[in-house]
Amino acid sequence: MQLKISKPLLMLALLLSLFSCSEDEVTPEEKGTEKPEEVMDSYNYIALRNDGTLFSIGDQTGKVSMLGKIPGVEFNVMFNSITSSSSKIYIYEHYFDPPRGVLYAWDKLTANTRSAVLDFPAEFGDNTALISLDWDEENQNLVGITREDIEQSGNNKPIKVVRIDPENFEITTTPDIDLATEAYTNVYSTSLVGQKLYAVGFRGSQWNPNLLEIDLDQNSFKVVPVSGIDTGFTNLGNSGSANSIFGFSPVANSDYMAEVRPVTYNIQTGTIRELEDTPRISALNFSHKTFFNSDAGEFAELVGSGGKIHLFKFKPSSGNFEITEIVSPDILMDKPRLN
Repeated sequence: MQLKISKPLLMLALLLSLFSCSEDEVTPEEKGTEKPEEVMDSYNYIALRNDGTLFSIGDQTGKVSMLGKIPGVEFNVMFNSITSSSSKIYIYEHYFDPPRGVLYAWDKLTANTRSAVLDFPAEFGDNTALISLDWDEENQNLVGITREDIEQSGNNKPIKVVRIDPENFEITTTPDIDLATEAYTNVYSTSLVGQKLYAVGFRGSQWNPNLLEIDLDQNSFKVVPVSGIDTGFTNLGNSGSANSIFGFSPVANSDYMAEVRPVTYNIQTGTIRELEDTPRISALNFSHKTFFNSDAGEFAELVGSGGKIHLFKFKPSSGNFEITEIVSPDILMDKPRLN
């Protein structure tokens, strides 16, 4: 089944979570005074806009505030090329005039940023860009997928796997892996599970994806089965489990723009299960990852519903989900101001 997809509605991605309050921080009510129960946020999710602007979003209130901007980022952040370690967030931006790719490392504790223009090997060709980036906790480095001639869609140029040193940004290649040898032209979303990188791969411009399993130990890749749904799934996320991946599956022939359904994928059996009783929701961006908050044990993603933006949260341990409406969402979509 084929499905045409629309352009992203909102160039925004969730990155990480921080404690915003605790019970000890709540001021006791004055004796004899009755006050309505106040909703308190347990976590603040940080969202990144494609121009490098950072926002804080309360997990329970949905309140949005601007935090600042990552120095140097201009407009073309590649959202599937954002990942984080325990201490840093790595953000890739591609420039076209002249062609170059810049990798930023944003320190979660100090908010300091360092960056470097990536030096891709000469054999990668002109205008090579990172189309995915994942943090490898086991090897303490970054795993990426590159595509040559990024401006030319469906060009059948090499799509390779690389590793990047997080300290000096030096690139090493995996020469035996080239997705273009099997006619793949793009990758929308990735998730690293152990030493296997799961990638949503495309041949051509129609929505007809395959789920690829790239074995980083064996330097090989293959298509893995996805049964139980016809349209595949994207916006991959992993909780640390070796057995499952979370994501969102597009709804074919829907009268609801960019409609998706949240799903869980069983790696062992190759089957997908839809979450039950969820309202109709739409994807804001098909090409990035779904963030997992390990402290709260929940996946978090920004979605559309009823003409408004919401924070969708899902706890795999219980199977429960929650949707919180974003307050004053216009701030997320304002164009950056020139100072």
